[in-house]
Amino acid sequence: MADRAKASRARQELVATEQARAAHVRELLASDVMVDGSFVTLSRKCGKPNCHCAFGEKHLAKYVSRKIAGRTKLTYVPAANELEVSTKAERYRKLRQARAELVKLAARTAELADELQVSLVEPLPIKDEARPSRNGRRSR
Repeated sequence: MADRAKASRARQELVATEQARAAHVRELLASDVMVDGSFVTLSRKCGKPNCHCAFGEKHLAKYVSRKIAGRTKLTYVPAANELEVSTKAERYRKLRQARAELVKLAARTAELADELQVSLVEPLPIKDEARPSRNGRRSR
């Protein structure tokens, strides 16, 4: 027997899933030039023996961190480029996040389609009539 309540819930969630998907697609379409990686701040020692960093307070430096062939690579970002690079790295993060959400939503959409199908399918009514045999006669 078809379960209309389950079908209704599946339909409602499908609509919500489709709205979320559309929002993430808009995010992808609005993407601009980006930098592949994360913008990070690291503290380091410069190596000069009389510098303040040798006695505690380290220098802060900006980098783009990314994986290349399974290894983390750091690329130094000069102070003059910090704002531009951080903006482009943030765009990259948002694009990757939107893509990940789209993958989850695609899986959930497939699950909901299956739930809708199961909730709407009802068994074919079979009559208890004698069926004709292969030779055209009715069996008893």
